[in-house]
Amino acid sequence: MAESPRRSDESESVYRLAERADVLDDPAVRRVVTAAAASDDPWLQQQAKQIVVAKAVAQDADPFPDTDSATTRNDGQLEFGVTKTGGRVGLPEDALTKHMLVVGQSGAGKTTLFYNVMQQLSVPFWAFDLKRDYRHLITELGDLIVLPWQQLKFNPLVPPQGVDLRRWAQVFSEIFSHATALLSGSKNYLMKQLIELYRLYGLFDQREPPYPSVFELQQLMERDKINYMRKSSTYRDTVVNRVEAMTLTAGSIFDCSQGIPIEALLDRNVVFEFDGLARDTQNFVMEILFAFVFEYRLAQQHRDTGLHHVFFLDEGKRVFSVYKERQDAAGIPAIDELTAKMREFGEGLVVADQEASKLTDSIKANTDTKLLLATGDRQQFQEMTAAMQLSERQRAVAETLDVGQAVMQTGGHDPIPVVLDDVEVAKTVSDVDLWMRQKAWFHAPVPDREQPAAFIEAVGGHVESDDADEDEETTTEEQDGDESGLSAGAETMLKDVVENPFKPVTDRYELFDNDYKANQVKTELVEADLVRERTLKTGSVRQKLLELTEQGRDWLADQEIDVERKGRGSIIHRYWQHQVRDTFELAGWTAELEQLDADVYAKQGGDEIAVEIAMGDNDREVEHAKQRLEQGFDKVLVVCPNQEVINTLEEKMEEQGVAMERLRFRRFRDFNDTEIFS
Repeated sequence: MAESPRRSDESESVYRLAERADVLDDPAVRRVVTAAAASDDPWLQQQAKQIVVAKAVAQDADPFPDTDSATTRNDGQLEFGVTKTGGRVGLPEDALTKHMLVVGQSGAGKTTLFYNVMQQLSVPFWAFDLKRDYRHLITELGDLIVLPWQQLKFNPLVPPQGVDLRRWAQVFSEIFSHATALLSGSKNYLMKQLIELYRLYGLFDQREPPYPSVFELQQLMERDKINYMRKSSTYRDTVVNRVEAMTLTAGSIFDCSQGIPIEALLDRNVVFEFDGLARDTQNFVMEILFAFVFEYRLAQQHRDTGLHHVFFLDEGKRVFSVYKERQDAAGIPAIDELTAKMREFGEGLVVADQEASKLTDSIKANTDTKLLLATGDRQQFQEMTAAMQLSERQRAVAETLDVGQAVMQTGGHDPIPVVLDDVEVAKTVSDVDLWMRQKAWFHAPVPDREQPAAFIEAVGGHVESDDADEDEETTTEEQDGDESGLSAGAETMLKDVVENPFKPVTDRYELFDNDYKANQVKTELVEADLVRERTLKTGSVRQKLLELTEQGRDWLADQEIDVERKGRGSIIHRYWQHQVRDTFELAGWTAELEQLDADVYAKQGGDEIAVEIAMGDNDREVEHAKQRLEQGFDKVLVVCPNQEVINTLEEKMEEQGVAMERLRFRRFRDFNDTEIFS
């Protein structure tokens, strides 16, 4: 490798000047400094010095150059505030899949920033609330669910749909050990006991309820016959101590066989309130919910480049603790690995804290967007400015930040000073208000804990009487429904899918007494492969639709239930066919589906339009448009999901010589406007 040019005294002084002024990142400065180092030409070195001095003066005057261009680059769906010149500062919503970190002292504006982002999101979010700050958004977001821990029923021993029992035993053990500071020996003991518990419940033979709870796990370990001359006795006593602490202080959460339907909550905005819980229990519940969602997404293969869901976590050091990260004996925390992997599955993470020095290196490295707010503590300020790689002059300005002001940096872009938007949320929601608003959730029934005979034998108990067994069999038979093999609730929902194919899943829940029962019914249909869930995005809102499978159509035919297919293609394609037709009719046109081979045929006076719903930019969509043009329609309207698809189809059609003067392109979201046909 060739040696770099040796700098003369003059070129060395130019280099040092550029370094002190912190302008070496500027491409123009790098070029002239390199040229000066490679040449002994006094004139060239003098020119280099003048350029560096000019850049240094400009940098000294404004350490955040090109603010307006940076604002334009970062502008997007989420708006945070304004620059000093009045330009809006924002972020594309999908950028949250790369995660965000906010650091600032108490009262600097973190909660207000959270309020602002939560209200702008088009996807559902979960907020882990340790101070009852976010319940008040229920007055702004009508569909928000607020779950104080006293009302939360959650069995962390129930794996997410599609996740193998042994895998979940490993995940549970990792998360529990991280949250309660257990080391590897205790973690392995816990995992073995959980696998044994699943075996005693017969779950490896037939994975059906009942599931054991944390109480049964504690009971099994307490009855474990340990040789106290061995180290395993220490592991057992340590684990039992940690589990017992949770069941004593937060037993109401885990006192259930099934608990609330966690998967169903992914379609809702939810605030989990943990105020008043012991610290270890708070940490464990937050972390196991993180892990639950990740494992569920992984099992369901929900990989996508877009944003589907966002976690909000204030006091991030509770989960992302640097002290636990540095415990070599415990290994790399599972929660650190989850942070990096979640982005593949459309899960965003927004973390805030007052103390950057107590956050893991992982969370600082794996958050693409960072916001530094007013920070009173010098150590915390230095930690955050180092993570953002701010220059000395930029740090000097950041030290003067006031309440509601921030320095924001996204990826490798220049940092931007921001005056954050002030979002007013009246903090007036009391416990009584929550109770009145959410009676259905607070009173939702959950299955009682059950203990099979094998478990009772293992822990030294006794089997229930024969009468109890007969009662249980009767109850199960009553729940099975009729000879069709589906429960009565599942038949009701399936018939509703036939009658109202485009009704969102959450609206179908109104057919049942509570969301818990409704989600059980929906899960029954999905697992029976009678319906599949599809995501529909309309404007800024994402909704779940249920689409009949071929097996579902066969089942309905066997029950002599007619299924009229309105439109063609997937449920999403048919939804947009209907939406386009209805919009034409609102504009005074006569419009029909599937006429003259067009997805939608529209006529007004002597004008005839063919509409093609293009779900993607493949060649088939080009052929469909060409065929409609050849049929002699006055215009052919191609309706696409977004501008990117439009651009690609236009290029393909121009390359193939399609008559573009009779073609029009529109986006799905345009069909709330009845004046798009001119």
